[in-house]
Amino acid sequence: MIGRWFRRPLPTARPAPSVRRQQFELLGLYLAALAGVLLVFAVVVREGFRKIALDDLRSQLTLIGEDFSALPLPEPGSERNLQASHKDFATAHQQVEWFRGDDRRPAARLGEVLTLGPLPPRQDGKSAIWQYGPDSLALVRPADTGGVDRRGHPLLWLRISQGLEPLENRMRQLDLAMALAIVLALLLSGLSATLLARRVVKPLERSLRRLREFELDASHELRGPLAAMAANAEMGLLECPPDDQAQRRRFEAIASATDDMQRLVEDLLMLARQEEAGREPLHPLDLAELVQHQLCLYGDALALSRQRLEREMEAGVIVQGQPKLLHQLVRNLLDNAHRYSPDGSVIRVSVGRSGRLARLEVRDEGPGIPREQLPRVFDRFWRASPDRRDGGSGMGLAIAARICRVHGGAIRVSSTPGSGSSFLVELPLAASAGWA
Repeated sequence: MIGRWFRRPLPTARPAPSVRRQQFELLGLYLAALAGVLLVFAVVVREGFRKIALDDLRSQLTLIGEDFSALPLPEPGSERNLQASHKDFATAHQQVEWFRGDDRRPAARLGEVLTLGPLPPRQDGKSAIWQYGPDSLALVRPADTGGVDRRGHPLLWLRISQGLEPLENRMRQLDLAMALAIVLALLLSGLSATLLARRVVKPLERSLRRLREFELDASHELRGPLAAMAANAEMGLLECPPDDQAQRRRFEAIASATDDMQRLVEDLLMLARQEEAGREPLHPLDLAELVQHQLCLYGDALALSRQRLEREMEAGVIVQGQPKLLHQLVRNLLDNAHRYSPDGSVIRVSVGRSGRLARLEVRDEGPGIPREQLPRVFDRFWRASPDRRDGGSGMGLAIAARICRVHGGAIRVSSTPGSGSSFLVELPLAASAGWA
């Protein structure tokens, strides 16, 4: 399968993203940072609000405890009269219990029944103990009217409890309000950032559009003069006397330079046209068949250089694409491997799939690319080194990267100096490929 020729991770590089993609990436990073700040702020506010609410609740329970501590243990049946005489004691979500000594069950109770279990262990030196239940908070303190035993331990204890349900309801309301506020803040921030970014990027997009228009116009205008130069150079070679070697070398140099210029013009035209190509309809294509077709066309060139071809094709790898552009993509990758591979070397080509992606891998046994030069591989007019088979415009890999972006895919290069390079193309599989 793809990647079986690689036994260790190699340095990789990807082409630079487009302006619009960079705009979305920056917007995503901005919103992520803003969301992080707002979440931290929300957590601090929530914990602060909860702490203040619990402090207020403790103060309220302390006041109630001081009030009931001065009262004797109520007689059975007199709880309602005692409760009616203390208006500051709420019957809902609050409870007062009296305990005799070490009894586990209360001797008397007022208010709503809250389950807290037995009293907590006594702590020497502490006259008040806070007890926490699953959904309540309680203050345990001795009653002032209960007296003490021979060891000085109180004979009557009070436990004043408060249910936390009202507090939790307020916390849920606060959480909902802060969540809505964060979402609204992110939406407004994203909208304003998008509008601002569009306003800032518009001049840059206009400049890029004018540059593409210039490339198209200049390329079209240059085609005629270059064709005339090529024809004149060819005619000069035909009419040049056989014994005039100096004149023949001049015409050959003109013909070679003209051929390089024609290739450069065609590459510039291809780059400029790909912006419009991105809006053309896509068709289902068998990637393995497309690659096989290009390999057949390259068979003679590889044979002349005694380069051997190893292929591994998985059938039924269907992608949505434009045939002309995908043929150009494969042709550029094969041409790059052919140019940089020495005579007698092996060029490996494989097609397969990984999840929802189709993968095309082309590996050569050329000189490789130094790590510091990897980020420039997909730049226009960049060439790894002068050690290549013949002339080139330095545009092939830039065109390949643009074609990948047009098709919603990606391309990356892995290379080790002295061991060759590998170019991996990943394209989305078509819906008919069986995964949709």
